[in-house]
Amino acid sequence: MRTDDRNTAAVAGGSRLRASDSDRDRVVDMLKAAFVQGRLTKDEFEARVGQTLASRTWGDLTALTADIPAWPLPRPVRKPARPPSSPPAHAVVKAVACAIIAVATIAVAGMPGMMWTTPPPPSMTAQACEVFNTWQNPSYRGISNLTTAVHDASNGSDPGLADDLLILQQAYLRSEDYQGVPQSPAASRAYATQVRADANRVSRDCSIDGYGY
Repeated sequence: MRTDDRNTAAVAGGSRLRASDSDRDRVVDMLKAAFVQGRLTKDEFEARVGQTLASRTWGDLTALTADIPAWPLPRPVRKPARPPSSPPAHAVVKAVACAIIAVATIAVAGMPGMMWTTPPPPSMTAQACEVFNTWQNPSYRGISNLTTAVHDASNGSDPGLADDLLILQQAYLRSEDYQGVPQSPAASRAYATQVRADANRVSRDCSIDGYGY
């Protein structure tokens, strides 16, 4: 049966076709997008992710996404690895712009009657990297911190960072054996390895953006 036929059967009502890991992955991606867009609350998002990972059929998955548009959702595409040898052009431009702003601020502050102004708040990309850095501490390693980082990055200037945080969030959900879904010790080790690899990728993103720790 073709994929289109399976979608039609599932939506038509209670298909018992068995769902694959990639099917569950696509639904998790859809729920994450809906959460970032404000269609789901945090509690709804976490509950549905747990139910998705425990789902066994297309009918189960369809019930979890019936009130969310844009089914099916394509999986996020990982961006090509960026060469570490030289900083990207946007990082150089950002550094130059910051230097110009700093000089202008000092000049204005030195004028009679002028006072120092409050510096602008950190960018959403910077906030995402700060939250991710907090998540790296075992005491703060929770899905809620990753969810906040994904939300901030989605409104930031680096879409690649947002994609990598989404992938990390998905790997972390699996590694935590969410909602008591059984998994073998080998699977647990594989998921933990994937979490480390995805976390390293996010760390590189933040370093390239100038927010490394």
